[in-house]
Amino acid sequence: MISIIICSADAAKLEKVKKNIAASIGLTYEIIAIDNSSGQFSICEAYNAGADKARHFFLCFMHEDISFDTENWGLLVCSHLANPAIGLIGVAGGDSKSLVPSSWSIPVFSTEVNIVQHFKSEPGKTEKQLITRSNSYGNANQVAVLDGVWLCTRKDVFRQFRFDEKSLHGFHGYDIDYSLQVGQQYKLLVIFDILIHHYSEGNPNREWMNSAITLSRKWKKQLPKSLYAVNKKLLAHHHWKTMQVFLQHLFRLKYQPIHIFGLFLEFSFNRFFRLRNFLSLFKYYIQQLTAKV
Repeated sequence: MISIIICSADAAKLEKVKKNIAASIGLTYEIIAIDNSSGQFSICEAYNAGADKARHFFLCFMHEDISFDTENWGLLVCSHLANPAIGLIGVAGGDSKSLVPSSWSIPVFSTEVNIVQHFKSEPGKTEKQLITRSNSYGNANQVAVLDGVWLCTRKDVFRQFRFDEKSLHGFHGYDIDYSLQVGQQYKLLVIFDILIHHYSEGNPNREWMNSAITLSRKWKKQLPKSLYAVNKKLLAHHHWKTMQVFLQHLFRLKYQPIHIFGLFLEFSFNRFFRLRNFLSLFKYYIQQLTAKV
């Protein structure tokens, strides 16, 4: 019924999650673990290779540092994806994706999250994250992009849309890119009837940022994307709020000032250009430069 594809870098974590899957999935399955302990594959390459080997109709692409809290979760996956209009499901995602480089969680619009987060930086700390735009969310809500900690789809969808190993060469950005691909023809859902524990938090490092920039350039004709019928004024507001966060990340990650300025110009001069917003963030840019002197 379900083929589970894992890009594995840690044999101990893989064995642990295999035991958890066996005890919780509730139906016929196979695990296709692509050994990436030496980092020879990008995650896109590993996922494509794993899916090509899959024997079952339903495909789950997942990290190895998770566990399932829900019994018979495999049956629920099949139920969600039995609807041919649904192309991809996960447990966290965003209602909108900006043109400015960003994660799936961005200012102004909302996010959908259903996960128990653990923190490597604070051992023993857990946080049940249930975030939704509606109190009557039922067992699923539609989103524009999904987080890659756990993604499930069908073989017919994968035959149409593969992970982009030509553009993305590391371990970031694949989830947003795949969401945007699949979202061209299918709906994406964050589901609330399967609970997952995630044992590490995200790391927005330079590799992540470079992937985000690559994605914005690749999808610039289709972005921004939103589930909402929003007007240009709101989209412009969304654009500049995201730009502020983008610049903050670039300075935090110690990009060269000339590189930051070039990116600022690249993503400023488009249909959302507003002189007042541009000058305000240019002032912020100058302040950051003078603070380093």
